[in-house]
Amino acid sequence: MENQNKGIKKYLAGIFCLIIVVGIFGGIGSVMGTANMLNTIMKTAHDLLLNTVFYLMAICVITGALGRIFVEFGVVSLLERMLRPLMKPLFNLPGVASLGAVMTFLSDNPAIISLAKDKRFSTYFKKFQFISLTNFGTAFGMGLLVIVFMISQGFFVEPFIGLAGAVIGCICSTRLMQRFIVKEHPEFKEEFAAVLDENDMKDEESVKETSMFTRILNSLLDGGKTGVDVGLSIIPGVLIISTLVMILTFTTGDNGVYDGAAYEGVGFLPWIFGKINIVFEWLFGFEHPALMAFPITALGAVGAALGLIPGFIQEGWIDGNAIAVFTAIGMCWSGYLSTHTAMLDALGYRKLTSKAILAHTVGGLVAAVSAHIIFLLYTLAFGTPSTFEGGADRYTTASSPVVIEFVSDNQVRVGDRVFTDEEGDTPEEEGSLAQVIKDMLIKNHEMVEVVDGQKINAAGFIAADKLPAESHESLMEEVQAGFNMYCDHIAKSMYDGRTVSELTEEEKAKLDEAIPFQFNGAEETPAEAKATTEAEAAE
Repeated sequence: MENQNKGIKKYLAGIFCLIIVVGIFGGIGSVMGTANMLNTIMKTAHDLLLNTVFYLMAICVITGALGRIFVEFGVVSLLERMLRPLMKPLFNLPGVASLGAVMTFLSDNPAIISLAKDKRFSTYFKKFQFISLTNFGTAFGMGLLVIVFMISQGFFVEPFIGLAGAVIGCICSTRLMQRFIVKEHPEFKEEFAAVLDENDMKDEESVKETSMFTRILNSLLDGGKTGVDVGLSIIPGVLIISTLVMILTFTTGDNGVYDGAAYEGVGFLPWIFGKINIVFEWLFGFEHPALMAFPITALGAVGAALGLIPGFIQEGWIDGNAIAVFTAIGMCWSGYLSTHTAMLDALGYRKLTSKAILAHTVGGLVAAVSAHIIFLLYTLAFGTPSTFEGGADRYTTASSPVVIEFVSDNQVRVGDRVFTDEEGDTPEEEGSLAQVIKDMLIKNHEMVEVVDGQKINAAGFIAADKLPAESHESLMEEVQAGFNMYCDHIAKSMYDGRTVSELTEEEKAKLDEAIPFQFNGAEETPAEAKATTEAEAAE
């Protein structure tokens, strides 16, 4: 009877699995078309492999070599000694725990386990502190990789703001885990994790006399090899998780239809998070709900989460605040759902896995909120950090004029991309044409210079004569609404949250000077626009 029940449960699990798989891909295929869905999956995974995974692997190799050099020539020991005084007051850990932070920062979460397995290291810890090393080490996992990657995208200040947020999140996660442990096992507060015997007291270290050149060469090669291993290990996460998340995040291509190209999708995550986006906007400062895809992906693999960023930048969804929050939550979580069980199992305390995961979930959220608050304080004190040339702006056309023109009955070209005016959408709806125009103008705002007092046209309806009057009117309203929302956004940043309608005439004049765009063509009908174009051509 028992075997029969097990067989039934096995079949039910299989049926349940099939329902989930068919439901997910059937739903995506019904929107995109089966052939387009399969082509998009393969092309997205292929592009991620070539342009993201190998890029991340190169960073892993360089940072791995750098990390091994730091170990070989005592930089890690120096950092450990400098950080040691902070361990007890901040994390309630012995000073030697700082070595674990440095090692995981230079490599990955499991580095803390290799240290914990060293009996001489573990003797410094009470049991409740020893177990909390899982949370402590994870909060710094792959930190160097995350920071270097963010800097390579053109952001310099924001990753270090994120690092500060990750430290705060680590304090929360570590101490909360310690509280959980002591509550369930009060005896662990006094018991030591390990005790040395006579054999352990023997000095096992041997100093090898080698030349400086050999030490440098061996360190670089060994560290680089470790980086290759890390780079290979992130391939499944980036290709599988990132591809799925991107399909659920992005929408159609530039032409407004599905054609099986890479990075197309059904826009499910922005839609679902858009329903509660006010929560994430308030907590994390996210202006676009699709950005929530990063922390969700970081739960399983931070390497996969990093693979989302170039696409976000290209869509114009990324700002400095998002990079700071991504760095904080990416470092603090760094795929803890996929590593915590194995790490606690290696330490011999698997039964505490659920508490470790709960504590670290809270810690990651605290890290993200902290990074957002620190970024706001930084911008108030020093202004918005700027990106270096060739960094993030290589994904955008932010330095080019923003031209908006009609291209068909329900489509408008914004810059070099075509967007569709969906029937029934409103300017306030997330993802509407008006919102797209607002976001594009905001993205370009800081990078557009007013030349000789002449503003850049935010809208020039070059092809307005192609449209029937009713379509022209509908699209015109969306474009005008997008420009108005952009002006309100700038006004709020200049005048303590007040919109344009709430400003005095003097304040409106100053706002007009601060806005590098002008709205052109809003009052022209298609016939008038055509007449104007012909007159200009005749001249």
